[in-house]
Formats: sequence, C-alpha cells, structure tokens
Amino acid sequence: MRKFLSVLALSIAAMSSLPAHGENIQLRNNAPDRYTVVKGDTLWHIAGKFLKKPWLWPRIWGLNKDTIKNPHWIYPGDIIVLDRSGPEPRLSVIQSGANGLPVVKISPEERITPIENAAIPTIPMSAIQPFLSEPRVVEKGGLDHAPFILGTNHERMILGEGDDVYATGGPAGVKRWNILRMGPPLKDPVTGEVLGYEVKYLGDARTVREGAPQKLLITRSVEEIKPGDKLEPAQNVSVFEYVPSAPAKPVDGRIIAAYGGFAEPSRYQTVVIDLGRRNGLVPGNVLAIYRTGAAVKLTSAQRKELTWVGGGEGGAPPKDGAWLDSDIRCLTSASHVSWSSTPSQDAFRTTCLTTSSPHDSVKLPDARSGLLMVYEVFDKVSYGLILEADGPVYLLDTVKNP
Repeated sequence: MRKFLSVLALSIAAMSSLPAHGENIQLRNNAPDRYTVVKGDTLWHIAGKFLKKPWLWPRIWGLNKDTIKNPHWIYPGDIIVLDRSGPEPRLSVIQSGANGLPVVKISPEERITPIENAAIPTIPMSAIQPFLSEPRVVEKGGLDHAPFILGTNHERMILGEGDDVYATGGPAGVKRWNILRMGPPLKDPVTGEVLGYEVKYLGDARTVREGAPQKLLITRSVEEIKPGDKLEPAQNVSVFEYVPSAPAKPVDGRIIAAYGGFAEPSRYQTVVIDLGRRNGLVPGNVLAIYRTGAAVKLTSAQRKELTWVGGGEGGAPPKDGAWLDSDIRCLTSASHVSWSSTPSQDAFRTTCLTTSSPHDSVKLPDARSGLLMVYEVFDKVSYGLILEADGPVYLLDTVKNP
C-alpha cells in the first residue's frame, strides 16, 4: 500500500498568479461533460480531451505556482466533471470511495491506495525514466575523477550485459553504477557558448566485490562498453509530478540535440534545448516547436520585382536580416553536420545566420510543427519530450512560448 496526498482545494483567486492568465480557455468542440479516468491515461492526454491548449490545465483547475509543482493526484476510476456555468469553465473530480460510493474531494486528505492503482502520471514515465535516473549533461571535466573500467580477464575489448569486469575503486558502500562516456559539447547555435557536455549512457553495473580494483557485473548494456568508460553511482528514479504550464516569461531557443537521432523524429522522443534555469524554465513548461521557414532562391528577374519588408537599399533586405537564410536545411552534407547528435554550430552560424548574398533568397515564415514539455532542467540546457508533432522535427528548430 502507498500513501498519496490528494490536494483538491482549489482557489479561483490563485488563478491570477499564473503566467497564462491572459490566454482564453478554449474548450474542444467535443469536450465531454464527464470523463472517467482509466489505467494508462496521462494528465496531458486528459487535458487534451477538454482543452484546445492543454498547457492551460492549471487555469481550469485554479492551481497556483506552488500547487503546480506538487499537484493533486488523479486515479483510475475517478470522474472528472466539467462545469460550464461560470465565466470560465472549471473542472472538479469525483473520486470513488468505500463501498463504491462516490466521494467529492473538497479538502486535502490522505488516502491509502494500492500500488497497482497509483495516480496517473503527467506524461508517460517509460519515455523519460532513463533520463531521470541517469546523468546526461555535465560541466567540463565533470567525469574526470570518476572511477573507470579497467577491463576483463577475457580476451575481448568490447563488453556487454553479463560480463564480469574490473574497475578502479569507488566510494565505499556504492553497489549500483551507471556506465557513461563523455560526449561532445552542447553549444548555443547563435553565440557558440558551451552550455555543457553531453554524457552518453551505456548501461548499468553492480559491484560484486569492493576494492581497488573492484569487480563488477554489467547488468545492462544499451551500447558497446569499453575499457576507460566512466562509472557514476546510479540514482533512484525521480517521479515527475509537475502539471503542464506555460513558461513564466517569454523564451526563445532551439533544439540542439536529440536522443535517437532525427531520422524518424516522433512523439515521445527526448530532445535537448538551449534553455535552462537561467532562462526561467521549470519542469512542466510546455513549448511550441517551430520549423524554420525554408529559404527560396530567386532569379535575377524575381529579385527586381521583390519589395522587401522594412525597406532596404539596392534590392537587398533591411539590415536586421528579416529575410536572411536561417533555415537548418541550408546545412548541406558539405557543412559536416551530424544529424544524429549535435550539429556543427560554427557551420550553422557561418552558413545559415549570415550569407554573402542574403538578397538571393527569401526566407518563408516559420511554421509551428509541434509541442514539447520540459521535464529535466539544468542551468543552461533542458530535456524536453515531444508530445505532439504535426510533421518532422529538425535539428535547430525553434522553441517558443506556446
């Protein structure tokens, strides 16, 4: 049995503290008057049944900033009721009590619930669990002093699940390890600032015998493991408890990396964005993804007929670069771009943000292509989970307030 605190004392006055207060709550045309929560539901999925903008979920409940971080729990079998009678629609929940009788929750109360009937998550935990339990971004030199794998007595250099290996000694008492490898730097695509270093997760290991060297058993491998790979104590999996919300202030960033690459960008894929705590992001923030408008090459005749927005001299666009070719697709194979990880940021700045003949191209408007939710926030970068995608998501696509 597990205890959960169900907080459902909602205040209309608290709504004014939310950054999205100015947005109108728009119900879906087919929004139900009642919805019964079923096993496998997520908060995002349910929000999308009622709202055209699911990130306004806190508004329709009247949650403030504190309760967004520690939300009320909703369980399979609960009934969510939509009230359309007021100036703004409101939601309430009827939770099943003893003897099958419904109990309307109107105040904080402790409830004992079997583990198999645990509260529904905000987003699918299976999609983000590895990223919550395994370090992925570190500062320069962050793994320099970590224990590392020495090798094995077997005559092979490539190691995997089930192999016994030896490693340098680690802190006493640590039995569970993540196996890691330092990756490339994550850079701001515009300024070139190093935002951190990507850490590649390779697998897990368990200490069989402590010492220096210590003996380990590799219990899981997702990629080949080699001598020299680093060890970090495994972390307990966190529970993502935030509800969807809009950022507290305007943000503008880019997708700078993806796990799994961009060959088949899909729903529930994790991407890295160049925004973090210093930009005001918190877990649960929802951002819109914009595909950069393509740059259309013009003939000399077409250029003569073109009128540039905002003026400009000699047939060229204005100095602010409204029509600069800043499309990621201008990075051709000759630009040495790695589509499975971090791009060549220097190539992006020199090839896409500036060009010797900006008046040869017209940049089409950016097109909204999806939504992501931030779930892990570092100082300068964050992990986001793609929740909706209307089409392909490209490296260096823009992310903004929804």
